[in-house]
Amino acid sequence: MKTVLKMGASAALCLGALAYPAFAQDADNIVKIGVVAAESGSFVSAGHTLPAGVGLAVKQINDTGGIKVGGKTYKLEMVKRDDRTDIATAIAAIQELVRDVKVQAIFGSETHDFTLAMAKITQPAKIIHFAGNSTLAKILNPDSVKSGGEDHYLFQSEPQEFQRSGSTARGVLTLLEPLLGYKPKKSVMIVGNDATGQFLSSYYFKALKAEGQDVPDIIFYPPDTTDFSPFLTRAKSLNPDIIHFWYNGDSTLTALPQALELGAAKSYFLFGVDPGIWKEKALTADVPVAMSCVPVCWGESSNPKAKAYFDAYFAAGAPHGVTSSVSLLYHDYVHFLAEAWEKAGSFDPDKTVEALLTLHHQGVVSDDLTFNPTHQVTHATEVCAAAPGGDISCSMQQPPAEAPKS
Repeated sequence: MKTVLKMGASAALCLGALAYPAFAQDADNIVKIGVVAAESGSFVSAGHTLPAGVGLAVKQINDTGGIKVGGKTYKLEMVKRDDRTDIATAIAAIQELVRDVKVQAIFGSETHDFTLAMAKITQPAKIIHFAGNSTLAKILNPDSVKSGGEDHYLFQSEPQEFQRSGSTARGVLTLLEPLLGYKPKKSVMIVGNDATGQFLSSYYFKALKAEGQDVPDIIFYPPDTTDFSPFLTRAKSLNPDIIHFWYNGDSTLTALPQALELGAAKSYFLFGVDPGIWKEKALTADVPVAMSCVPVCWGESSNPKAKAYFDAYFAAGAPHGVTSSVSLLYHDYVHFLAEAWEKAGSFDPDKTVEALLTLHHQGVVSDDLTFNPTHQVTHATEVCAAAPGGDISCSMQQPPAEAPKS
């Protein structure tokens, strides 16, 4: 994956030189928004949520009359492309949307290294680009996002990873402790061995340690694994209180039944698996199982706005997916962007960035969505736990203020 990223970013640099800024099409009063996502391939469980979430927001805005910018009313149009979980396809798609379709903004991709490559095209073209990838912390800094900086138009619509990992770890341990009947001490992580898994797990490892957990080295498995028994046997030998499956929900649902059969741990945590899927698949376990949503659950939630949102989301035709909640990393920001355009009174990308950095937006995931000076947001993460027998409880977990020291 690291080699693919290097090649993809290099290709994107070459393509990016051909791109030009896009402007609203006054003739038709239509503003086009591009979406690049994995609607096929290995990451479809998260990828299909992007056009579903963006499409719902576009419909909501258009149904209420569109947006008023500079004395004119505009309707939004979503133009989506399937990257097929392939970086070359993602680069070709983003180039087409920027150069030929002339979109005003881009949403995606959910594949972390794809987004970094895509930004090499969107940023020289001055295209506002939203991505729910915490790996953007690698490149978003005061110099890169300043006016004239290489990432001035790039926004991270997911909390920084130390925040998401910190709130998740605390929630998992808090919910599992009463179900276990004792305070868990040892955690083992089983993680997909790709660029995303390596990045995300490094933060979650530190978050668990910061919560006082004894965490042996991370157990990595190839992303296409279907037989998890060798990895689970190794994990079982460490006598863990909790096995944490991180990060691919589809792989996790394959691994969990095998883990339960082996009796690999006293409890489990499934990252990115919604309790709605747990219920629909009639999953059961004789030990406690925690789950987290990115960022709010659709099957069971303590967020008062979640039910209304997901009722509309599924009514619009979106499938009940393992990570349907990922759609909220995009849906809320279409409304946020529309509000910024109206405040700026212009589609000028620099004025739009200024507006985005000053607004406090009321979204589904938070009543106060704001971007910090490095174009990142902060909000809570929802964690749930299924007790043996099926009862599920959920809570919103606030992020830590600072990253762990070690």
